[in-house]
Amino acid sequence: MLPAHPCRQSLKLLYWKKKGATKVRQYDYSQIFRDTFIKEAIDRVGAGIVITDPSLEDNPIIYVNKGFETLTNYQAVDILGKNCRFLQQGAKDQPQLQHLRNAIAKKESIVVTIKNYRKNGEMFWNELSLYPIYIGEEKKLFFVGIQKDITVQKESEQLIKEYIDEINNLSTPIISVQKNASVLPLIGNLTEERFSQMVTNIAEYAARTKENYFIIDLQGLLKYDETVQQGIIRIKDILALMGTELIITGMQVNMAIDTIEYTYGKKLNMRVYPTCRDALEAISATDA
Repeated sequence: MLPAHPCRQSLKLLYWKKKGATKVRQYDYSQIFRDTFIKEAIDRVGAGIVITDPSLEDNPIIYVNKGFETLTNYQAVDILGKNCRFLQQGAKDQPQLQHLRNAIAKKESIVVTIKNYRKNGEMFWNELSLYPIYIGEEKKLFFVGIQKDITVQKESEQLIKEYIDEINNLSTPIISVQKNASVLPLIGNLTEERFSQMVTNIAEYAARTKENYFIIDLQGLLKYDETVQQGIIRIKDILALMGTELIITGMQVNMAIDTIEYTYGKKLNMRVYPTCRDALEAISATDA
């Protein structure tokens, strides 16, 4: 037998108070929760539990567990009879909220991540898992919400995203390494947007310096894909029109294998060296 929850005394009266003197059937929520419902809800518990009754006006809360009180800092006696939207405070325009409303309207399960606020105003990311559950012979519908604070996880994901964006958007300088050659080290991922900007910068630089050799070093590249492959070919063709030879360095074994796929087995027809030093030594030997 599950221990009695302090909120259950008020649960039995909630439906009656909502309807006033109207002659309607009074549901004994405490009996429901003591038997099948609480057992089924606990099977899904991971953190805070909130249960609502959609048959009542505005789908109010009729039960919360201690985990919910700890998570939100709200006491059960303060929020019974309210809709859960009070946790949103000013953040009511979140796209995930519409998905949540649609699931409730369709009586479907859903998992969403939304911004919620504790009683003290502190924001936290709430991973809400919502389940429709039918109880008793009448198959009375309730919604069970399992709430989990994933703020630390979301903050870590945001830091990683900002780090990757910073790498991807990094404006890598073109370095003049000797009289007739310059190097552009690629760092991060080469997106279409970044590639377009890079082509413009290289073309302007080559037109201005009129150097014989331009080296692109791939050692810091995170991913070699078709965008990179086609980008290199385009840069090679542009530089050739200016009388500048494109040389590739830092190509890893897996990159070399990928070039076969992206060129359909055709050769790149350009010089490739393991390191910039190797390329510069070859240039010096050629010009000697």
